Amino acid sequence: MKPSSKAVMIGCISFFVFLYGNLLFGGLVGSLIPSGDDFINSYFYPLYTAVTLLISLIISCTYLILKKINLLLDKIEEK
Repeated sequence: MKPSSKAVMIGCISFFVFLYGNLLFGGLVGSLIPSGDDFINSYFYPLYTAVTLLISLIISCTYLILKKINLLLDKIEEK
């Protein structure tokens, strides 16, 4: 099954939205914590990226699954 271009776009957009959202939220929380250090917080950026990638993959796969379910429902209704 080939992924549609719309699913790829949804995955890319969700990746960047969650990535920058996490970085902004992490920066805000890091600045509010008195012992927050930019050097220590920089160790979390690869973790943010990995979690964001997983979230975008989940969103893309969910879109593809829902698209396939809707296609099957349409075929069932035709009969």
